[in-house]
This record gives sequence, structure tokens and C-alpha cells, in this order.
Amino acid sequence: MKTEDLVRAMAADTTPQAGTGRVAALGLPLALIAAASLLWLALGFRSDLVQTMEKPVQALRLMLVLAIAGAGLGMVLGLARPTGTARRSVALVGGVAVAALLLWLQTWYVTPDNAVVSALLGNTLAVCLIAIPTLSVLPALCLFAAVKAGATTRPGLAGAGIGLAAGGFAAAVYSLHCTEDNPLFYVTWYGLAIAIVTLGCSLAGHRLLRW
Repeated sequence: MKTEDLVRAMAADTTPQAGTGRVAALGLPLALIAAASLLWLALGFRSDLVQTMEKPVQALRLMLVLAIAGAGLGMVLGLARPTGTARRSVALVGGVAVAALLLWLQTWYVTPDNAVVSALLGNTLAVCLIAIPTLSVLPALCLFAAVKAGATTRPGLAGAGIGLAAGGFAAAVYSLHCTEDNPLFYVTWYGLAIAIVTLGCSLAGHRLLRW
């Protein structure tokens, strides 16, 4: 390479680029609006949505999935930098998982034995396991673009953070339709759907986020 070519290449590398936080802040709201619109067109929102928002069980469901989403987003923002860490976010994920497990156990304890299976399986299990991963696609793509704008040194873990964030936000969007208000259902199957998204994004991160 000639000297003048090297100088031009170094100058090009200093061109300002959108950072991870900026890409996420601009793209993620649009991705979530698109996901909510897709849900509304395909499945619709539950008819008693306004009333259920005032119920503690619905508020708790949203708190759990949004906490997971927030922890995943924290992992994304932290790990996008070469020297970044995600210890607090990972600890938050663990804390939310423990809280969800305690809620599941408490609900199982107070549910009559002859009603446990029906509460656990619900009536919309297949829809839930398809809808949440589907609704997570656009948020995940946005967050992959955000991490690509940085320089992560832990692509697999960054991908897992993307999956937690996208899956958590998708679960929050899906709850606008879901009428399964029993924690035995939503802790189990929302959790499984988010885990599937997280695993998929972690595997994708190993391939897509290397540099």
C-alpha cells in the first residue's frame, strides 16, 4: 500500500459513526411500534386491555418481562464496548429469574391440585411460543445493528443480551393480546419463549458480532 493510500484509509477510519446507544435509541422504539402493529393486525389486542392494566397480576407480568428486557439492554450497552462489562445486568437477570420462580411456586401452592394442569397449559400455548419469538425479530435486528456500531469482545454474551432484551420486549408486546393471566402459564411459557430467543441470538452473535 502506498503512503498516500494509507493516510486516506486512516482518515476514513476517523469518520464519525452512530454509536450503540444512539442506534438503539432511534431504532428500538420503531421496532417495538412495528411489532405492536403486527400483533394488532394478526391477533388483535385483548378486549379488556384497559381494565387489566389496573390489575396487579397484569402489572406484575409487565414488570417481570420489562425487567428482563431492561437487563438485556444493559448487557447490550455494556458489552458493545471492548472494555465494557455486564455484571450488574447479569445479576439483575438472575434476580428477576428468582422472583419469577418464587411467584410460580407461590401460585402453584395456592392452586387446587385439579386445576394446576389447566392453569399451566392454558388455551394459547402454541400461539404464545410462536408469537413471542416472531415479535422479537425486529427488536433483535435493531440491537444487532446497535452492537455492530460498537466493538464487542464477547459476541456470544452480547448476543444473549440482545435475545433477553428482544424477547422481553416482545413478551411485553404480546401481553397486550394474551388473556392467560395465571403466573403458572406466563412465567413458564413466556420464560421458555424468551429463553429460545436468547439462545438463538447468542448463537447468532458468535457469528455476526465478531470483528
